Amino acid sequence: MASTTSGGTASGGSGTILNVDPDAGAEDPGAGSECAHLNIGILGNPGARASSNFQQWLVDSGTSAQRIHTSSNEPLTAATLQPFDVVVLDWLTRQYTADEAAIFADWVSAGHGVVSMSGYSNTAADFNANSLLAPLQVAYSGSILTDPIEDFATHPVTAGLTSVTFTGGYAVSDLGGSASTRTPIAFFSDTNKTTVGIAIEMGKGRAVVWGDEWIEFDSEWSTLPQISQFWVQLFAWIAPEHKCELSPPK
Repeated sequence: MASTTSGGTASGGSGTILNVDPDAGAEDPGAGSECAHLNIGILGNPGARASSNFQQWLVDSGTSAQRIHTSSNEPLTAATLQPFDVVVLDWLTRQYTADEAAIFADWVSAGHGVVSMSGYSNTAADFNANSLLAPLQVAYSGSILTDPIEDFATHPVTAGLTSVTFTGGYAVSDLGGSASTRTPIAFFSDTNKTTVGIAIEMGKGRAVVWGDEWIEFDSEWSTLPQISQFWVQLFAWIAPEHKCELSPPK
């Protein structure tokens, strides 16, 4: 969906925001093959391990990245989501209401993108994202899974991948229904080939629900280069049309 030229300015809103170079100058996204930079909202707090390099890497790759909803008293409204092209569901501070989930689903269906991650704290599963994922007809479930993911379906998000870290993650279950199209793209190494990654299309929007959060941790970036490849391909697939693909620094 996305194009390949990077550059642009920052999105609006509150929270911790990192910006692309304002002098880079995104061109009119409707003009030929040129594109506008990607505005990314990271919903929730960082996970249990250091991940500051992840947000900076997104910026260095030609996006703006803003962390929002880091406290439990913030309502999720259409205005919250309006500045962003894609949203990353990180360590959510609470479960969201059905009304908030409906707002989220409308935003996705209108042509936006979502990445969702999960994890645990002191062995307690982080399933807060299920409250927002319900309209997309998927959910985190099961017990903790730990083993590198090496079984991938053929899909633009997983092209060329042979191994991605997965440490204390969960299955991603298909809840059924016709509101979205759901494609399993990654599987755990057990006898049941448990699904741990699903690509979703709903209306004009797309989402990738991944069962683990270690793909954002600093400790993995230096040792597993396929993680950055995964993120590049992931954002390219979920991003709205005429938005630039990530161009990571060399």
